[in-house]
Amino acid sequence: MLHGIASHPSSFLQALFDLAFVVRYKPDEQPSLMPHHDASTFTVNIALNKVGVDYQGGGCRFIRYNCSIQAPRKGWALLHPGRLTHYHEGLPTTSGTRYIVVSFVDP
Repeated sequence: MLHGIASHPSSFLQALFDLAFVVRYKPDEQPSLMPHHDASTFTVNIALNKVGVDYQGGGCRFIRYNCSIQAPRKGWALLHPGRLTHYHEGLPTTSGTRYIVVSFVDP
C-alpha cells in the first residue's frame, strides 16, 4: 500500500493517497471492469500506454451521465469523484494490452 501526503504551503488542505496500483486489461484475461463506485473521495486514472498503438477499445464510462472517455495519449490523467455520483465501468479492451495506474485520494 502506498501512502502519501500532498499539501499546499498556503493552505490547510491535506490529501491522503490511500492506494496506487497498475491495472492490466487484456481481451483474454480481464478485458473490462464491471460497473462500480470507488470507496474514495476522488479517483485518479493515468494512461500508461497508447490507444490505437498498444491496444484497441478501453476507456471509462460514467453510466449515470452516459459519458465515455478514452485516453487520447500516454500520460493522460482522469480525475473524478469516487463515491455515489460517478458510478462507472472500464470499457472492454478488444485487442492488445491496456495499462493504467489508479490511485484513490481522500482529503
